[in-house]
Amino acid sequence: MEVAVVGAGIGGLAAARALRADDHAVVVLEEAPRLRASGGAVTLWPGATSVLRDLGVEASDLGRPLGRMERWAPDGRPLLSLDLAAAGRAAGSPVVTVPRGRLVGALAAGGLEESLRTGARCAGVERGAGAGAVLLEDGDRVEADVVVGADGARSAVRAALHGDSLRPTGCTTWQLPPRPTGTSLDDGDVCALLVGRAGMLGLNPCGDGLVQVWWDVRTPLRPGEEPTQLLRRLFGGWSAPESRAALALLEDPASRLVPYERGTYRVPRPWGRGRVTLLGDAAHAVPPSLAQGTNQAVEDAAALARALRRPAAAADPAAALRGYERASRRRTTLVSEASRREPTGRVLPEPLLRAVPDRAASAVLRGWLRATSDRAA
Repeated sequence: MEVAVVGAGIGGLAAARALRADDHAVVVLEEAPRLRASGGAVTLWPGATSVLRDLGVEASDLGRPLGRMERWAPDGRPLLSLDLAAAGRAAGSPVVTVPRGRLVGALAAGGLEESLRTGARCAGVERGAGAGAVLLEDGDRVEADVVVGADGARSAVRAALHGDSLRPTGCTTWQLPPRPTGTSLDDGDVCALLVGRAGMLGLNPCGDGLVQVWWDVRTPLRPGEEPTQLLRRLFGGWSAPESRAALALLEDPASRLVPYERGTYRVPRPWGRGRVTLLGDAAHAVPPSLAQGTNQAVEDAAALARALRRPAAAADPAAALRGYERASRRRTTLVSEASRREPTGRVLPEPLLRAVPDRAASAVLRGWLRATSDRAA
């Protein structure tokens, strides 16, 4: 079967890799002039690391396996600790934070580069009864038996199918590229989440002494205000050493803050039409604070490959795509619904958090991971 994948992000590359392994003829259409290997880091839960392992990509070799996730008060006092190592053991695959560029490079390696066409911006799609096609801005037309829109939260494929756009959550995530913080987190296996009324600060070790640092805020920039000024205004009063170290990174001229204005989509039924379908954020965008966007895209890639692997798929690709969408709906709807309850700026009372045993909280996490994964179930 000939498959055109629009978008060479993690989800698109994972899908292309899985489909090529099943001997489908795949072309990946990427609007950028080259693979986008920059950016921050991603946290991969056991379902995603299991899928990647099947695709020949060992996440633990690319980043840092995590042992615990700790929630702290703004002054650094520990409030709750989740056992990520136990969650990984229960699911048979670890929790790992990986620099995005390393994961993109690993997915594109092994011959997939030959299927990649860069500088190919999607202008629309056709979804005829006998085939699909991607219409490019340069006037070219790429025909395929199946078209997969894996082109992110502002997907051109989704716009062509459904004509809707992201619904803003009112929150922004500000990320720094992975770098050392000068704290004990750099070489550890603990990721820290500090939560206060100003927002959230996350610090996730991702290997080689590097830490992914990010801030979630509801407060918009004032007229003329720089992002660094906003973060100092909101988080300057936090006394945790790790928070001070994170703000100190902003003094480095090389520290480039990347904003993600967060939004969600209504998850349509079905996601696609005819021989065109969607994958990852193009189908069900979720805020980064849930650490699920990349994971759901990787799980989608595996589900799509399973659907097109069935004997009946060659005779009726459109039916196979609707089957893929139905099979993915349970977990993606759960994540999408959770994303509507955006947690930024909402602080649970400390006595309540302290009253929850770490073991019980870790069990709840394992249940959440099972519910949001086809692999960890």
